[in-house]
Amino acid sequence: MLDLLQDNEFFKLLFKIIPAGIVLADANGYVHAINPEGSRMFCVEPLKDNAYRRGGDLFRCVNAKNGCGSNSNCENCILRANAVLAISGQTVSRQKGKFSVIEDNAIKEFVLQVTAAPLVYKQHTLAILIIEDISLITELSGLIPICSSCHNIRNEKGEWINISKYLQEHSEAEFTHDYCPACSRELLNKRVKVESTHK
Repeated sequence: MLDLLQDNEFFKLLFKIIPAGIVLADANGYVHAINPEGSRMFCVEPLKDNAYRRGGDLFRCVNAKNGCGSNSNCENCILRANAVLAISGQTVSRQKGKFSVIEDNAIKEFVLQVTAAPLVYKQHTLAILIIEDISLITELSGLIPICSSCHNIRNEKGEWINISKYLQEHSEAEFTHDYCPACSRELLNKRVKVESTHK
């Protein structure tokens, strides 16, 4: 339909090197272009020139069993909903949502942040979607079982582990060690008591 990436070498280069997933989609849910980062993110082959596919089918969406857009969950799809808003003329900034795909016969869930804007080109309106996988950032969400006494956390294997170890395994956080004011006072009081008994 549209030969968007063939007209301008600079645009083609820019599209390829931007380090976020970029998808160009139409009002019917067809993806006309996906950049290399988007292909890597969703583990899909880049589209050949002038080729396009339904988004849910291309990305192997769990809801696209009967075709992309045919499931009641499709209305709430983070990609489809933002593409529709963009095509209607709205700009959407940093919307967060979940997107589930089938990969290696297992369901993989992404937490995506999507920015979308309308793109009018040669009298055709498309949605340009900038997609970031923020799954690692939001990994620590939901209910986390924590011991009321020692504050160890039960992991997904059922093991009780130290909270700092759990956070290191489930986030990109790094730790430094310090004392809070209450613990500092308690340690200082213990030290004073020990020193006074040795005098």
